Amino acid sequence: MNNATTQSRTAGMTKCGIAICLLYRMLGTRLYHTKEGALPSIFAVANPKGGSGKTTVAIILAGEFAKHGYSAAIVDADPQGSSYQWHASSVARGLSPKGVDLVRAPDEAALVQAVERLAGYDVVVIDTPGYYGEVLVQSALRADLVVLPCKVHTFDASQVVRTIRNLEQHAATVQLPMSQHRVLFNEYDSLDRNTRPLREVVAYLDSEKVPVCATALYRRVTFRTMTSGFGTLYQMSDKDESVRKARYNADQVVRELLAASQGATTDETAA
Repeated sequence: MNNATTQSRTAGMTKCGIAICLLYRMLGTRLYHTKEGALPSIFAVANPKGGSGKTTVAIILAGEFAKHGYSAAIVDADPQGSSYQWHASSVARGLSPKGVDLVRAPDEAALVQAVERLAGYDVVVIDTPGYYGEVLVQSALRADLVVLPCKVHTFDASQVVRTIRNLEQHAATVQLPMSQHRVLFNEYDSLDRNTRPLREVVAYLDSEKVPVCATALYRRVTFRTMTSGFGTLYQMSDKDESVRKARYNADQVVRELLAASQGATTDETAA
């Protein structure tokens, strides 16, 4: 799915601090960094359309960072509480997600408090509500990267573009720069490759100058199993080839998202 790159609109607003250390460590480069006074890297997973896979992406993001030894927390800002249900079910099964804490934030005030309380963490992932509102807006404004899961369908893509335009308007109103953002094709199937629907969606997003991840998150039974309350991918048995493939896919996606949070363009992250 490496053909799905598009022209990036990112302004190159790079945030120094802990996220640079994360990037170098995950890319296998030695870099020593003091965390004193550093803020956590914040990822907001956002799409007002239900069923886009926000919770799956949030769990994968937090799980990947935890696997690399970083303290990670998920802020479940969705009233449906899907991330909370995953965490609670995992704990009940004796599979408490390693290195991943969870905080519920059902409204804007709780969100602000949660982000402030989690300032000592390396990474905070916000699972936003499945509708457009102040919680989603505030999550996006606070994020180093807004991740927008999207299925390969023109309707889903149009919803994503509408969300980005609304966020840009909010950012302009409060005189803040628009956060870095990436569309992530979710539940992608190898059968989608080189199909007309994919070409149409990519062409549409490109015409709207919306940056798209070069790597897609594939449709996998392993991801569905994980979100049903089986901890992170790294608490599932790697004797199963499907788990190993899911881990590799997740690793590639998160590496690209991490680079994007540092202002890398889609061409650079695809290289």
